[in-house]
Amino acid sequence: MIRNYSPFLIIKKWASCSKKGSLNFHWKCILAPLDVLSYIVVHELVHLKIANHTKQFWNEVDKVIPDYEKHIEWLKNNGAAMEIS
Repeated sequence: MIRNYSPFLIIKKWASCSKKGSLNFHWKCILAPLDVLSYIVVHELVHLKIANHTKQFWNEVDKVIPDYEKHIEWLKNNGAAMEIS
């Protein structure tokens, strides 16, 4: 269950999930393509079930976003350049 949602400015992460179920998203997430944003949200929702990036974690992400690796790559290649114009 999501306990709290908060947009925020973080430097090195697109989002985070606390042990108490609070999801936090970098404000720039809204600038990402919808499929990339969906990946970010699913990634954090899976953290509500599995805390670490284990094989089981990635298997759960894969069930919802089978092409998640291309979204990770998109963020690496384009994330820093996202700006409001």
